[in-house]
Amino acid sequence: MYSAIENFNNSCTDTIKAKVSGFLRISEQETGKVLFNRHNDIHYEHMSLALAQSLGNKKGWIKEICFGNGGVKVNAANEYIYTAPQTIGSSASLHNQTYSKVVDDNNVDENVDPTRNYMEVQHVVGNYYTDLLISCTLEKNEPSDQNIFGTDTSIISDYSFSECGLKTYQGDLITHLVFQPVLKQSSITLKFNYLLRIQIV
Repeated sequence: MYSAIENFNNSCTDTIKAKVSGFLRISEQETGKVLFNRHNDIHYEHMSLALAQSLGNKKGWIKEICFGNGGVKVNAANEYIYTAPQTIGSSASLHNQTYSKVVDDNNVDENVDPTRNYMEVQHVVGNYYTDLLISCTLEKNEPSDQNIFGTDTSIISDYSFSECGLKTYQGDLITHLVFQPVLKQSSITLKFNYLLRIQIV
């Protein structure tokens, strides 16, 4: 097997390079206010594994968006100290995951509302890139144990989200980003639009 792969590598002249980039936008549904809109970091090892597993029908595809409160710490001067994104190592995960939501709209058993939490492939014929749009909605009533009366002013609490990432069915974290805390309370509905652009160059 090794010699066959070695011969393939030595004789292959038609090669391509794949580039994957990601962007996340967080907004309030009620007001349309954009709370966050920025590029994220890619876990290259896990992404390459996910792409190969998906092509081989081995459950490398995305299952859920995960949220956590470990993206920032607060120093004595009450200043934000941002933690480094976890993009290296097979055991990489969110710093402190506190919630997750299934966005695979084919998963009718675990996806509570496929019309509000889904994935959509967007492609224009002739382009060498394809976008995967992942949409996730945190409704007013979720998480179920959030602060009901909207009086939580803590910088770091379970649902003061300061990190977010995508995970596959294998449990691999393929993206991760940290940001200024966004508090989830029952008075608002949060919309997460996560775009992955896969480009062949």
